[in-house]
Parts: sequence; C-alpha cells; structure tokens
Amino acid sequence: MGKVTKRLARKNKEIKECWDDKKSVLNNLADMGLSADPNKTLHIKSTKELITPMEMDISEIKKINKKPVKESVVKALEQEANIPAAKTNKLSEPEVMYCTYMMDKYGDDYKAMARDPRNHYQETPKQIKKKINMFKNTGPQYAAYLKSKGKAK
Repeated sequence: MGKVTKRLARKNKEIKECWDDKKSVLNNLADMGLSADPNKTLHIKSTKELITPMEMDISEIKKINKKPVKESVVKALEQEANIPAAKTNKLSEPEVMYCTYMMDKYGDDYKAMARDPRNHYQETPKQIKKKINMFKNTGPQYAAYLKSKGKAK
C-alpha cells in the first residue's frame, strides 16, 4: 500500500471499506466514482476557454458520467459533507487575558479600554467590544472566568 492509499484509507471509513489493494489508486477512485485529477475528468483546457456540456462531444460526456461500481462511497461522502461543522469559538490565551483584564478594570467602558496602555494594537472601542463579546460567547472560557469571579453563569 503506497503513501497516498494509506492516507486515503486512514481518513475515511467508506473509502477504507471499498479499497482494493490489488488495484491502482486511479482504478480504485474510478470504481468509487471519485476523481484523482478533476482537470482531466472535466477536460477544462483553460479558464478562458471553459467548455460547456453542449460543446463536448458525446464520448467526453460518457466518460464524465460513467456509472461508478461502488456508488455507496460517493453517497456516504456527500452525506458527510452535508453535516455542518461544529463551531469552536475559542480565543487564544493572550486574548483571554486581555479581555479579562479590560473587563475587570473598566467593566463596559469601551472608550476607556481603547485608551488603556495595554491596548497595543490600538483597537477602537467598537473592535474591543466585538472581541469581548466573542469572549463572552466562547462558553468554557467565559464560564471559567465567571467561576473565578464567583459569579455563576
């Protein structure tokens, strides 16, 4: 098993189940209905000369629309791609320290925060407010801050 096949097999369960070690990478991907090189699959010569399906000859269209042997892989990959990614709003440790310092010292006075000597990036009151609101929406980080201040969320 080559480097590419090992990487593909490790990353995705569906591909791993349908992978045939006796076949080449290109043949395996073709059987699954996947493309190893989209430029060759779609036959686009350049961005200036984009080919529409009406301009292609019948043999090219048949190559593109070739029925895959293992259709379940494509369906599984499409389902996996349609699952929305979980949002992970997490600020870096220096940003958390900056926000907690500003909130402890000034409360909600964003104009005073903008004039503070620790405002190294010379952020405007609006930018600071946005950063602090992002910190408040981080969940675990803000909950830890509230807990340290003796305020329950």
